[in-house]
Formats: sequence, C-alpha cells, structure tokens
Amino acid sequence: MDVSIKSIDENDLREPKLRRSKQMRRVNAKVVTVCERLRVLASELGPGSRLPTIRELCHTFNTSSATVTTALDLLENEQIFYRKDRQGIFVSDSLFKRSIHIVFNISMIASNASSPFWSLLWGRLVQIAEYRSKTKNEQISFHFPWHAMPQQLSDEHIALLNSPAADGSLIIGFNAHTMDHVSLLSQPHVVFAGGGDWMAKYDEAVASRMAADVLIRKHCRRIAYWSAQEQHIDNPSFQAYYFYRALKACNVPVDLPLFRSISDMTTPMRRSLTYQERGYLLVKEIFGSSHMEKPDGIYIADDLVTDGALVAFDELGIHIGRDVEIVSISNVDSPILFGRTQHMTLLEQDPESLVKAMFSLLESLMNGEHPDANTSYVPPRLREG
Repeated sequence: MDVSIKSIDENDLREPKLRRSKQMRRVNAKVVTVCERLRVLASELGPGSRLPTIRELCHTFNTSSATVTTALDLLENEQIFYRKDRQGIFVSDSLFKRSIHIVFNISMIASNASSPFWSLLWGRLVQIAEYRSKTKNEQISFHFPWHAMPQQLSDEHIALLNSPAADGSLIIGFNAHTMDHVSLLSQPHVVFAGGGDWMAKYDEAVASRMAADVLIRKHCRRIAYWSAQEQHIDNPSFQAYYFYRALKACNVPVDLPLFRSISDMTTPMRRSLTYQERGYLLVKEIFGSSHMEKPDGIYIADDLVTDGALVAFDELGIHIGRDVEIVSISNVDSPILFGRTQHMTLLEQDPESLVKAMFSLLESLMNGEHPDANTSYVPPRLREG
C-alpha cells in the first residue's frame, strides 16, 4: 500500500523541475535532447516497462553510447529509470505518480461528544486511499492537525498543498479560504466540512424534500424540525431553510415554534450538554408538558439527538409510528440507533459515497477538467422501518 502518514515537519517540498534544471546546466545540449526523448519514451512505455538496449537507443536517437549513458544516469538520479543487473533498464514504478495530500482535522474524532460519523469517514478514507494507491498510481499522504472547527489551514499546510510536488488535496474540517473568501490554494483541492474553491457536501435540499414527503404521506400536520445546530429558515447555509421550503412547496402549514435548535442547552452548572442529553430533554419539555403543543411528525437532523429522544419517548410511553412519526438523519454502519428504527424512517448518509465523490471531483480537477459546479452533492438513502 502506497499510503503514508506524515507530520508537517516531514513534508518533502522538493522541486524536481528546479533540481533538473541545475543538472542540465552541467551537460551539453545533445544530452539534454536525449533526456527529453527518453522521458517521452518512458511515458509511452509506462511504469515497470523495460527499455531497449543502449545500442538500440543509440541507433534510435542517432547518437553515441556516451551521450545515451550520460542521459540515463541523469534520469536514474531523478528516479525515472532504474537498472537491474543482467536484466536491463526499466521505467520506474513510481513514475508519474500523483501526489495527493489528505488533511484531516483529528479533533473531530477525538472529541468525547463527537458523532461516530467522523470515525466512519476516516475509515472509508483509508480504505479507498489504499485501493486507489494500488489501482491508480497515486501516492497519498495523511496529515492530522488538531484545531477547533472550522479553522483556516495553517501557513505550513498552505505551503505544502501549493507545492509543485503536490498534485491535489482533500481537506476535511478546515477552510481553504480566508474570512473574506479569498482562495488560499492554487492547486486542485476538494473540501468537506469547510470552505474552498471546490467542495463536497451531503445534499440537504434533497434530504429535506424526502423528509417532508415521508411525513406528509403519513398524514402529519403538525410537523416539527429539531437540530443540534443553530438554524435559520431564511439562510440557505442552514438545513432548516430547506425543510421549511419543502413544507411550503407542499402547501403544508408551518408552525415556526415547532422548529427547534438545541445548540444552546446547558446544565445548571453551565456544562455543555451532549446531543443525546439535548434530545432527551427536548422530548421531556414538549411531550411531558400538558400545555405545550405536540407535533405529530418530527424531522430530526442528527442521529445523536434522535438517540436521546428515543430514551425519553420510551420513558413517557410514547410509541414511534403510532403516537408520533419520526424521520431521522442516520449514518451508514453507525451503531447509533441500532435495533430501534423499526418504526422510523431514516435518511442515511454514506461516508463511503462522500469519499468517492471527493476523489472523483479531485481527479477531474487534476485532469484539467472544469466541472460545471464547484460542489459535488451526495444524496441520502431512504430507509423506512
């Protein structure tokens, strides 16, 4: 597996073209010409292929063995060719390998309150990177800075990702833009959970339409939206915006007090609550009160919130699918909600699909293509209990 894990201090910022130009100053023009023709030949033959003999190369290039030998020595130093005793000269297996860097904000995995999604995403990244290193001639390096999210890339990582030795990068949990939305990277890159010239996202608009369709089909009329994050129905940066629009498009009355953000819940000791605790307390607040209006359908945009809510529903004797309908975001292969979804509808986010979308977009950029949109949207999968 040609996947490496490096710290920033170990990054090799060599510039092969500059090194090559210094070497060429010391050789004559004929050697330079033969070097360039040998590079073309190496590209045509491909990694691992055996070159013709020196005598055959002399005939092909109409030059002396001394010139060919000097050119081969120079290109061997550049790791374009290598020699095997009594077997010949071969094109390097690492020739034309693309160097891809993955910068992953490790604080998202290390946090005690973090969703298992980030660990699942990390696992899929490693698996797909290993596969691509074997099948697509790519050298992939992982880097694990630790910063509160979202965080602008550090100067060291900006230099690394902009280096001529880097062909592209995937960035998770960092911004590749300044606060004024000025691009920090000139090389191809794709960002998830941050801002950049090119991004991958889960399709919140599609998820909201699917959730609205399910709840309306189940004849819900007092539809709630719960999220662990701050939400605004007039800002397309927030998922509540898409769910509100989906309900309005179906001519369903929207009761805004039923749209609840539980991002600011704390204990009396000012300890920040986990998402499960917030979901639990929200159910107790609404369904445990005799005077609060109770929804008959809820779209919950975080599986950890759903996890805590289900505990409170059980304690209150409220049955999912009979007393209230629930549509919840979930993550493929996540242990959260395991065994408790038979009467719910899940909108499953697949980390593997997200990683593949990021690599696909990056590959297009590295190939010099110009995708129609700067964001690759990954839709959820509907699973009804």
